[in-house]
Amino acid sequence: MIDKRTEENIKDLGSFVESWLKFQGLYRQLVSKERVSREDEDIFFETKKIMAERYDALKANLDFKYVPFSRLTDPVSEVLALENVLNMSEKRSRKIEADWNDSYIFLNNIIERLENRKRRLEDFNPLGVWVKRFRERIGEKMHD
Repeated sequence: MIDKRTEENIKDLGSFVESWLKFQGLYRQLVSKERVSREDEDIFFETKKIMAERYDALKANLDFKYVPFSRLTDPVSEVLALENVLNMSEKRSRKIEADWNDSYIFLNNIIERLENRKRRLEDFNPLGVWVKRFRERIGEKMHD
């Protein structure tokens, strides 16, 4: 059985991960400069805004929570909460880099779960599912 929603979620999340890696590249390029211009920072924050909108759309379509390693916060949201690049402390910079790594693992974990769901659904026989639901409905009517 093919679940179009799962297929779409895998595609959308895969596309987001590609964009996420490019966004990380933009961030690394920005922080590697000796001097960050206001224009560079504006480009970064405009991109961040677009990524946040895409991520919000993903979260609305997918059911996932971040809980591994006793961390209760979503690392993608942590990165997207970044408000300043020009005057970032070294400690904050290291935290952001750790969040990038966690977010990549997190996003790929979700893709893996979706792909596992897709494989499980492929093993279902649509006719068998229909018969089961039909029997359940008949059983409900008989008990009414």
